Amino acid sequence: MILTDEFKINKTENLESSYIEKELSKFDIIPLRWAIVDVTDTQYILTVSYEKI
Repeated sequence: MILTDEFKINKTENLESSYIEKELSKFDIIPLRWAIVDVTDTQYILTVSYEKI
């Protein structure tokens, strides 16, 4: 089943898609599609469509 939720990850100075995918893997999911929807002083907020491992 494919789910969609928001996830928060810590900001980094060198933002790359590989960083985001590595951080999302810590949630035990297989991300299918993601988008940054908001940015705070310390975090990126992403909407992610994924499959649960």
